[in-house]
Parts: sequence; structure tokens; C-alpha cells
Amino acid sequence: MFRLMLSLIAAALLWGASPSPSAAQALCGERGEILERLESQFSETPQSIGVAQDGGLIEVVVSPAGGWTILITYPKRATCVVATGHGWESLVRVTGQPA
Repeated sequence: MFRLMLSLIAAALLWGASPSPSAAQALCGERGEILERLESQFSETPQSIGVAQDGGLIEVVVSPAGGWTILITYPKRATCVVATGHGWESLVRVTGQPA
């Protein structure tokens, strides 16, 4: 249910719709709590991390089954879910081979 709710909210945000205030609250929260919930409910753990140009910390958390969630965290602000999905694959690049 949590995953479905996140997917619907993320889709609404991507298409320019305004989620209800209660839906927006479910999309953002304390980073540790969000990561704990994603791990306990979906077996998703952090796999990749990077810093966006605007200073946001981007994280990709992935489950062994291929479910994934992208999070963004800014200094002194809540962590927010950017997108969720399924079918995540990690690519291994062999040195000297095209990606």
C-alpha cells in the first residue's frame, strides 16, 4: 500500500498535479525513517548516491527483486521521494568497452 501511494503521488507530481496535503506529507519525512520503512517493507537498501547541482543529495535505494525508489535530501530539510518503480538493473561496465 505504501509503495502504491508513493507511486501515485510521484506520478501526480511528475504530471503537474497537486497532491493533497496529507499525500504530500507521506512523500517527505525524516531520512532515517524513510530508509528504514523502505528496507523493512520492500527490502530496498541504498545502492547509489550523488550530489545534484542544486546541492540536493540524490539516493537510489533498490531491492533484490528490482524495486527502486529515488530520494532527495537537502540540508536542514526533509527527505522526499522523487520516484518509485520496478525492474531496476545495475550495469557493470568493463574497462575499455562502450556503455
